Amino acid sequence: MPTCPISIERVDERAARLVGFLVLLIVIFQFAFPSIYWLILLLVDFSARAFYRPASPFARLSRCIAERFGPPSIVDAAPKIFAARIGLGLTIAALLCWLIGWETGWQLLLVIMGICAFFEAFFGYCVGCKFYALWVRLKG
Repeated sequence: MPTCPISIERVDERAARLVGFLVLLIVIFQFAFPSIYWLILLLVDFSARAFYRPASPFARLSRCIAERFGPPSIVDAAPKIFAARIGLGLTIAALLCWLIGWETGWQLLLVIMGICAFFEAFFGYCVGCKFYALWVRLKG
């Protein structure tokens, strides 16, 4: 019986870092060219990674790119899935802020998301994964 409450899958760490870079790019685009479409793109991708992983456009693109740079660096998928669910929650909240016209709200949420994506992309430090470890410890 698996001990992980989310997934027993494994993923390529380099592909996950590329996904973080793509999320960071979309966050930057949202600040440079504000549009609901950037938020919808994030919503679709985070939804796919959080619940239907193979269907994520960012994950597919990242896997194709990462394959070209040698053998994968394999890590557990569960923390990454948990992080995607946090990203989905932030995206839903940012989208709601956009829809009600609260600019400061969506900007703050995207700054948080961008910082997390930056750390994942450039340092391999997954903030959501750290929350996952805390959640597993607290859950027992």
